[in-house]
Amino acid sequence: MKVLHLTLSYSHGGRREAIGALAQGLRELGVVSHLGCLDDFGSDASDHALFQGTINLGRHGLFDRLALRRLREYCREHAIDVVHAHDAASEAMAALAMPRGGPAILMSFHRTRDLETARFRDRLRNAVVGLRVGAVVTASRERLRHYVEHNYVPGAKVSCIPLGIDLERFRPDPAMRARTRALIGAADDTLVVGTVGHFGPEKGVDLAISAFQDFLRRHPARDARLLVLGRGDAAQEAKMRALANGELGDRIHFVGFQPDPEHWFPGFDVLLHGAREEAFGLVLAEAQACGVPVVAARVGGIPEVVLDRQTGRLAPVPEVDALADALQQLSASNAYRGELARQAIEHARHQFSRQRYAGEYLAVYRRLLG
Repeated sequence: MKVLHLTLSYSHGGRREAIGALAQGLRELGVVSHLGCLDDFGSDASDHALFQGTINLGRHGLFDRLALRRLREYCREHAIDVVHAHDAASEAMAALAMPRGGPAILMSFHRTRDLETARFRDRLRNAVVGLRVGAVVTASRERLRHYVEHNYVPGAKVSCIPLGIDLERFRPDPAMRARTRALIGAADDTLVVGTVGHFGPEKGVDLAISAFQDFLRRHPARDARLLVLGRGDAAQEAKMRALANGELGDRIHFVGFQPDPEHWFPGFDVLLHGAREEAFGLVLAEAQACGVPVVAARVGGIPEVVLDRQTGRLAPVPEVDALADALQQLSASNAYRGELARQAIEHARHQFSRQRYAGEYLAVYRRLLG
């Protein structure tokens, strides 16, 4: 079987991680993956080793005839069986390029916000395109409910497959733990809290910084550090650094975007995730696999990824006080935090393996191909 993964770009981020883990898992099951991008790859050729072939459509709008022809001819030339679109724009391009016959088409709905379902014309497009598309898959039940409620689509066409990760890559690593902590001058008994994400408002890095500061004000004698992995535009960067300045600024370390988070997560004692919106939260699964319990809020798909009081603590709302309370509860006892860390590893291995992830998608592909 040959699958073309079609997406806007293959730049760094959760969607790229999800596509890469799926392609790797499918390869282990004998499925060949190709990669197609609508606009640009946003990555180097060396990042495409998982894929047997690649195509950059270089589209100029939804009805770009040249881009549509490129996509149609690529699928024909490489005998693609399934086009797996990873966003609504890619889904629409696939359906327009091959309105009748040709490869089966399905779409993974990754969106956190309502960008692909907000307006009537978005929902109308999804309904028309959906006539050609065999299945829509979401990563959480919360996103499944959202998609069914906001689109004109039969509920039976929509299913949920949680994301998967490479558990050989994301695992406890004492050497990486020592390295990360040495970089920020943290002792063995220092509480190292990590927060990961771009600096847009939905990821709530500002809430994580403020909640950590609130926690320290409650416990001024506590030896604790916050490690911030992520970046934003110039205005967002300035805002985050201004927020971190002050009496507690020496406890907060900005290290920018890191393409190898598996080298950083083992050094955390807690992942503090301030997201205001979250479709799934791949970093939450990755951190748990590394033995890091999570503090986050009950938004989006997070309660499906983090088990409250088992693999972390969930605040009722994404607000500073509530997140600081949850961080305080989780970090009150080393023994308690250690037990949550152990359960986090077990949960990740059971729930988020790429083998399970790829196997469930392969079952959908086979169903669509009849």
